[in-house]
Amino acid sequence: MSALAKKLFYSKRFNRLAVRAYSAVHPPPYRRANMEFDADVWNGICTFHSHDGRQIGENNSNPAVYKEVVETEHKICKFEGSRNGLPINVTALRQVMAVWPDALQFTTMLRNDYIRRRGLDSARLTLCQGYVFSKLGAAYPAYLARKRSRPITSLPALETAFFTLGVGPFMVVRTLMEKGDLSVLRDGPLTATELYEMADRSGTLVSAAGNGCAGSKKLIIDYLDVTMNGTFSKPLDSAEARRAVNAIEDWDEFYGYVYATARLELLVRLTQYLCAQSLWMLQARDALLSDTERSLVSACLAKCYHDPGEGLDDRTVMGHCIRIVLALLDEVDFPQARAALVEANLVHSGNGGYLLDQVGGDARVSAARRMRLVTELLLPFCKDTLDATHRALQRFTTQTITLDDVQRRACGPSLQPLLAMLETRPAQQGTPVGVPA
Repeated sequence: MSALAKKLFYSKRFNRLAVRAYSAVHPPPYRRANMEFDADVWNGICTFHSHDGRQIGENNSNPAVYKEVVETEHKICKFEGSRNGLPINVTALRQVMAVWPDALQFTTMLRNDYIRRRGLDSARLTLCQGYVFSKLGAAYPAYLARKRSRPITSLPALETAFFTLGVGPFMVVRTLMEKGDLSVLRDGPLTATELYEMADRSGTLVSAAGNGCAGSKKLIIDYLDVTMNGTFSKPLDSAEARRAVNAIEDWDEFYGYVYATARLELLVRLTQYLCAQSLWMLQARDALLSDTERSLVSACLAKCYHDPGEGLDDRTVMGHCIRIVLALLDEVDFPQARAALVEANLVHSGNGGYLLDQVGGDARVSAARRMRLVTELLLPFCKDTLDATHRALQRFTTQTITLDDVQRRACGPSLQPLLAMLETRPAQQGTPVGVPA
């Protein structure tokens, strides 16, 4: 019966009706008060619908229970590089190309305003600056769909294309960050070709489901050049692009949403990477743990740490990830987290992570205390940025989060029972502690 129900749920005939019936009882993320904390903005809004009834996240819409089965044409990619031989979504590509000239103008209008607001002295963006600008891609539909005053019920074609295109630099930075690649922090701009090669090498152009980005190399390079280097030189006379700009109405409020959600996402990432260091140490010292504790550690790591792939040292990657997140928090004008972590000896003042094997005493207890301290220290910052998000939306202002929420968001439901076990059962007699495995 369960298999039959699942088959019917994901069938072309019944799926859309089933998803919407389920959503009426269990709202999708974009209809929940704390969406921006429970998921990053892209994942939270990706099941929202475009003007044509398709979900704006297309193949990558998630969670799976909210993903609708729709007619989509795929072809096998013949482009060189990481996408070769993978399926690409031709339907989505056609939708983007239908508004391509307007999308270039809309992007240029947005980046001109971004540069003015940030007071930047160059029209060419660094990767960190591009990361923040790129957050507008997902924040734009999320803000318009979730704000209290006149929220939209579907996303027009141009804005849907921008949701697909605009998040490109953010995706590149996120992929590099997950591999601990410090080229994210490079001073100065890059050429569009360099950015494309960086995206191709890092795997940014391939989704987690194994689909390739549908745009040609030239198309991607052209858009990256407009986004990051401001190369669009034609008159900004698109009526559609101007309409999309005017749809925001209160740009100060919108940017309040962009910065608050960017900070919140980075704070969650920071919590995850700092906890991952302690979890990794415990996993490396297998003799310290019971079978149940090993299982809990593995579950927590699966939630908070992205496997960077073969050939990369986890400890180095984690330290670099922390350094990158702190730099991005500085880019969004939020140095408070770094200062608090340095004061608590959770990170070095010169960046990087404070590794647990530098801590004396019982390693089990030290790991638990460090993870508790991380979540307790970052909780107020998460609450404040979530409050700022709600104020920008003028909704959900009575909603908040607790320490339990932060711990579950960072490491999943296994963290709390793990902490309790680590703090109550000492390491086995004779087990060396405070020494690297």
